Amino acid sequence: MDRLISVFVITVVLSVVHCQNDTTPTTTAPSNTTITTTPPPKVVPWNETDICRKCKCKNAKVNCFDKSLDKFFAKEEWANLKEFKPTILDLSENQFTKVTPLAELPVKVLNLSRCAIETIENSSFKDLQKMEVLDLSHNKLTRDKLSPHAFEGHYAPEEYRPLAAMRTLNLAYNNLHSLDQNVFEHLPELTELNLSGNPLTTIDYVTLIAVSSLPMLKVLKMRSCGLTEIPEKFLHTPRFLEHLDISDNKLTSVPQELEETKNLLYLNLNQNPIVKLDMASEDYPGFPRLRKLQELHMCNMKALTSIGESALAGLENLKKLHLSFNRKLRYIDPKALARPDDVGETYDWPLIKELYLQSNNLSEVDSRLVSRWDLLDKVDVSNNPFLCDCSTQWMVDVLVPLVESKAVNGSELMVCKEPIEMKDLTMKHLHNIHRTMRCVDKYGNRPERDGAMLLGTLIGVLLAVPIMFTLLLLWRRGLCAWMGLRGPQDVSRAFYKRAPAEDNYI
Repeated sequence: MDRLISVFVITVVLSVVHCQNDTTPTTTAPSNTTITTTPPPKVVPWNETDICRKCKCKNAKVNCFDKSLDKFFAKEEWANLKEFKPTILDLSENQFTKVTPLAELPVKVLNLSRCAIETIENSSFKDLQKMEVLDLSHNKLTRDKLSPHAFEGHYAPEEYRPLAAMRTLNLAYNNLHSLDQNVFEHLPELTELNLSGNPLTTIDYVTLIAVSSLPMLKVLKMRSCGLTEIPEKFLHTPRFLEHLDISDNKLTSVPQELEETKNLLYLNLNQNPIVKLDMASEDYPGFPRLRKLQELHMCNMKALTSIGESALAGLENLKKLHLSFNRKLRYIDPKALARPDDVGETYDWPLIKELYLQSNNLSEVDSRLVSRWDLLDKVDVSNNPFLCDCSTQWMVDVLVPLVESKAVNGSELMVCKEPIEMKDLTMKHLHNIHRTMRCVDKYGNRPERDGAMLLGTLIGVLLAVPIMFTLLLLWRRGLCAWMGLRGPQDVSRAFYKRAPAEDNYI
């Protein structure tokens, strides 16, 4: 009986083993089949990557400046820098013409300037979600090649993620004649835009829309763009604009569109062919009301000749005024900065802190130009052809010591051009000797010459009297015949005629 039970158990065990062998899949491959497996990606230490071998990787910065790179690094190569965690990528001064997508990195500043870039692939920067500054200046970008998709961020049907960290975009000195109207649609938080040096010439409608689509814009630079005017509504949308540079363009008058910039603090109009500022002129009007403007630059303006009354009156909060190196600027009205009330009987002046009037063609600086000269922190009126007379006496007495208190020998270049007797004398010297200067009369005569003129006249009279007396005496004595002059006797005989001898002569 026990034997039968043992046989039964063995039979059951063998059956179970056999069933398991039947259900287990075979792993034996045919002899002619080769099994291939993909090896895991090789992890390259960041300091051994091709990028860090060609460039310098240190202190969270990848410095590839001027490394003669003719090809942009691939996305896989950038991915090897994740452990390095770079925040600054400097790829400027290289030779690649195309930008391709970068890997996800904590980059804040990306410098791609001066690389002859012509093309930027779509979504090249979408994984740089922390990027704040992008410099694409001095390249060869055109409107056709600068697509709005170049700046797009991550996108999914349920979520749209633009480059929300972007604050500064530099597109200066490219070949942009215009802008795509949607070029900045993925940069909603952009606060600084530099378009300087692009041949825009005219701000067309699509460019106007592109710039107007940046509601958070605070800094706009459009230097050397060949602009002849600023169109209406161009500055209407960027209500937070604080800094505007439109220098070195072809503006012949102050753009009245500036009135839209309610929060403007800084304005640069240098090197524009503006002839004059005259509130009574339609062609050359003064400034509109810019209540918050604190700093104005109008320098190196070759055509500027005069600034009339109240031409700067709209700048009621002005602190720094730069009006220098304008070789034709010969007149600034004493009330150029004065803001009249409604009646016109009283005036208010802005409290200027810094005044720069050097190297113009001014014969004087009127004491009424600034309300409180003693509140100035910096002042420079040097290198002007000053007329040193009573009208500029206040400059000798008041302005010279003020300038000297701000900078030692700061008044050395305040030099007299006229009158001739005082030419090349410094106002500092006149101050030191306590010189009191006389006035030029309304006919332009120089009182300083009166003494010499009177002395010359007196000497002339004293010499003329004896000479004339001597000639008269010689003439009366007939001693001037050799000069062809007759004496009084000869003159009498010339008019005397003897009567005829005949008695019948009637």
